Formats: sequence, structure tokens, C-alpha cells
Amino acid sequence: MGKLALAAALVAAWFAFRGRPAPYDITKHLKDGKRTPLREGRLYSRSSGEGPDLVLLPGFAGNTQTWEFVTPALAREYRVHWLDPLGHGLSDKPATACYDGAAQAERLANWLDVNHLSRVVVFASSAGAQQAVSLAATYPERVLGLVLVDPFLVAGRYITWSLKLGKLIPAQSAAMGRLLYAQRWYVRIGQMLGRYDSLGVTEADVDRQYLPYGSPGFFEALPAMLRDVDPANYANAIAATRCPVLLVWGEADRTAASSQAEALAGQFRDAEIRLVEKAGHLVQEERPEELLKLARPFLERVTRSAAAA
Repeated sequence: MGKLALAAALVAAWFAFRGRPAPYDITKHLKDGKRTPLREGRLYSRSSGEGPDLVLLPGFAGNTQTWEFVTPALAREYRVHWLDPLGHGLSDKPATACYDGAAQAERLANWLDVNHLSRVVVFASSAGAQQAVSLAATYPERVLGLVLVDPFLVAGRYITWSLKLGKLIPAQSAAMGRLLYAQRWYVRIGQMLGRYDSLGVTEADVDRQYLPYGSPGFFEALPAMLRDVDPANYANAIAATRCPVLLVWGEADRTAASSQAEALAGQFRDAEIRLVEKAGHLVQEERPEELLKLARPFLERVTRSAAAA
């Protein structure tokens, strides 16, 4: 029985971990977007609307399709730029690049220069907030305000422990990360944990997150991205952020408790926090109308102040 059980376990493991996203040609997904060449690679962006400039950043290993439900309404009043940072979405993914917030902020500033954008409001989801606060702290003249949706600037106990474990055994963590991220069921579980309505996850929700994983270089770059995602590294950037900040937090977010979100708001110089009921870590996908309702007064205030100045 022991040998049969072992054989059954091996077969089950093979079925569970045999998946891998099919590679695809990025050029077929660009639509009306473009890839701007910078020193370390090309950054994908897609722009729509007219008005003050908004730059929308995805979360860790994600892509800017996460903003598809709020973009049409925003584009009626603003110039909306979807931007995949290096390593994300349809942008290039060099394995040897540094992916921490400071390095990404420098690339974002270069992208703003190349595209002749002077001052912007940045929307950022989850770990995208690390890049956003780094940009605001390092280049304060470029950022009018930040809208941070469930920012990965604080983390609960279990996530903190897993990050520490990853630093203790980096090679093993990298191998496990590559194995898990290749599995569609793992992405589905992540989507379920990230939402208030876990059972409401659709195939389109999984596709939206799974898209970058089939792009060239993703699995080679993943270990470096995982290594640089620790939220504990951004206390100084948070303290140095001078622009107004709107924190939008799903009350059912499992990444960090709402009490941690309130404490985070106190670390910024000028921040307000809004909690969204019946929403988890992806407010922009679960409750887009609520996010728009909360963001509009903030956007009007910061863009009006900039115009007056």
C-alpha cells in the first residue's frame, strides 16, 4: 500500500503542477498601446481620454487590465495612461534587473520624460504602491497626488513570515515561485483570496491576472521580482511623500487588516483613508463604481490646486 500511495501521490502532483501558460507574441496584444524603449527594456502603455494626466499601475506581477472597469469613466474627464512597469504585463522582463520601488520609480520618471508628461496623479494597486510612493518621494515635482488601492505597504503576519522565509531560502523560494505561478489553479486561488466574493471569480478574472505569465522572460524575472517586493522597505519613502494621498481599502482585504491601513494613513504627511464594504484586495475590479465615487473629489481637489498654482 505504501508504494501505491506514493505512486498515486506522484501522479496527483504531476497533474497538479504540470501546467504552464502558453507563450504568446506580445505584438498581437498591443492593440492601440505602445512599448516605449528605455535603457533596460520597453514599457507598455495605452492612453485614452483628454484632460489632466492619470497614470495607472498594476499590482505585483499583474497588468494594467486590472483598471479596465474604471477607465471609461475616468477617460471622460482625464487623460488616462495604463502603464505596465518593467517586469509586468506587456513590458519587457529582464532577469537581471532590479525591481524594487526605487529602481522602478527611476524608470517611471524616464517614461514620463519620453512621453512629455510633467505632472501626474498616480493610481496604484497593491505592490504598485511601492513604485508610486518611491516616485512621489524621489520626484515630488512630478506627482500631484496618489490614489493607492489596497497598497502593499503593510502586510499581515502570515505574509510577513513568508517573505522572511523567502529571504532565508532564496533558491528554494525562487523554484517554488516559478512552479506555483505557472499553475492556473494557483492564480484562481489567489483571485479567490483577493476578493470579498471568493466564489464569484470568473474565467475572465483568472485570464486578466494570468496574461503576463505567458509573456517572454516572466519566469526568469520572477525570482528578482519576488526578492524586491517586501513592504517593510518603504517606511522612508512613505514619510518623504509630500503630495496628497487617498488610501482606498477593501474591508475584507486579507493582505492586511483595516486597522493596519488606518495606521498606514498616519505615516503619510497628507493622507485620507476610505474603507469599502464588501470588497477585498481588488476594489477596482470588485467595486469600481465605489472607487470612482471616492476618487472623483480627490482628483478634482489635486488637479484644481495644480491648475491654480
